Amino acid sequence: MAAGGLKLEFGVENAKEIAASLALLEDLPEYLNNDFDAWASMTLHRHLRGTTNYPPPPSGSTYQRTGNLGGGWLATKTSPSVYSFTNATEYGGLVVGDDQAFMHRGRWWKASERIDEHMIELALMLDAALKRWPGR
Repeated sequence: MAAGGLKLEFGVENAKEIAASLALLEDLPEYLNNDFDAWASMTLHRHLRGTTNYPPPPSGSTYQRTGNLGGGWLATKTSPSVYSFTNATEYGGLVVGDDQAFMHRGRWWKASERIDEHMIELALMLDAALKRWPGR
């Protein structure tokens, strides 16, 4: 190309401000951590743990429930704002897992569905937290 040819420049307006905003997002899991903690605890204690979450026994059943399934629930924090819900019993998956045993289908809830049903509560909590986000 001859002298004085084509010059192409690329720039981003407000690059420093954009970079600062993106850096704030890096802290988002820590910022939302308390809300995740509260939601995980609420979900665990209200909707998974304990025998009050058991369906009624089948009519004519003489089986005595031990409460082990209801007492076996754990909400484990794996990193800020990340939880894993598990049941410590060896049979929890057969009763309330996604691959329920045939005799529990339709009578017992599935843990994944029960947790999903309460995601709206988490969404509302996070929405309120984001409205308090620094710089808003």
